[in-house]
Amino acid sequence: MIGFTYTKEELIEDYDMSVDAAGAFLELQAAGCPVKTWDGGDRGHFWIDAEEPEAEGWLNYWNMTLMSGPDRLNQILEGAGLYFEWYNSAYACVYDA
Repeated sequence: MIGFTYTKEELIEDYDMSVDAAGAFLELQAAGCPVKTWDGGDRGHFWIDAEEPEAEGWLNYWNMTLMSGPDRLNQILEGAGLYFEWYNSAYACVYDA
C-alpha cells in the first residue's frame, strides 16, 4: 500500500502541510492507514483512501462503526488539531479543526 514515504520536511515544503498535519500524516502512514497527498490544498491537508485494501479497520463509508473512523484515527487527528470529512464514499479529506 505505501507507495511513497516522505519526510516531515518534504510534506511541509512540497505539499504545503502544516507541521501538525505532516506529523499526523506520518503517524497514520506508519500505522498502516492509507493516507495520500494532494497537489494542492483545496481539499484539505491530505486524504484517506477508503478504497485501498488497507483501509479496512480505518474507514468504510458503508459500515456504521467505521463511517466515523476508529478511535485511533480520531485521536491522531484530534491531537494534531485536525478532523476528517467524507468527500464521497471513496475518500475522506483531512482539514484543520
